[in-house]
Amino acid sequence: MVVMRRRHGDLADDEYVVVHCHPHGRVLAAPVLALFVLAGVLGVLLAALPSGARPVGTWVLVGLFAVTAVVLVLVPVLRWASTSYTVTSRRIMVRAGLLHRAGVNVALNRVAEISYRRSVLDRVFGSGTIVVDTQGPAPLQLHCVPDLAGVQRMLGELVYAVGDGGQRV
Repeated sequence: MVVMRRRHGDLADDEYVVVHCHPHGRVLAAPVLALFVLAGVLGVLLAALPSGARPVGTWVLVGLFAVTAVVLVLVPVLRWASTSYTVTSRRIMVRAGLLHRAGVNVALNRVAEISYRRSVLDRVFGSGTIVVDTQGPAPLQLHCVPDLAGVQRMLGELVYAVGDGGQRV
């Protein structure tokens, strides 16, 4: 998961990306399962539809399926795709949002402590939540981070290097 590359635009000249990721792909399991269930229910309902209600009833069922699929499948997939966690040589950046984009930047020199939380399911997939305690009012939480151990280790090394005057990295 470690990526050492330079992204143009929002980075300083001597800053580089160390880790860039989206939440773990397992968060897409529920929308995919919902899509299969919706398709099965639609097939059963279309097969059970009386022939007298065929043209209009078919369109109504397909329309309800489309609206439900957008809410239960498309919105969560777009939310996953629009959420990203980036750790650079200087800061942690979190970007999220579909229509209203929001972002948080935390300088590594403001990080006081890094901890994590993992459920049983998180341990199976190697993911988890990283909690970055800063000098601010509330800790920064990166939910469902893939390769939790690797990202946490890299983040710890970067915070240590920044606290050491930038001698290591």
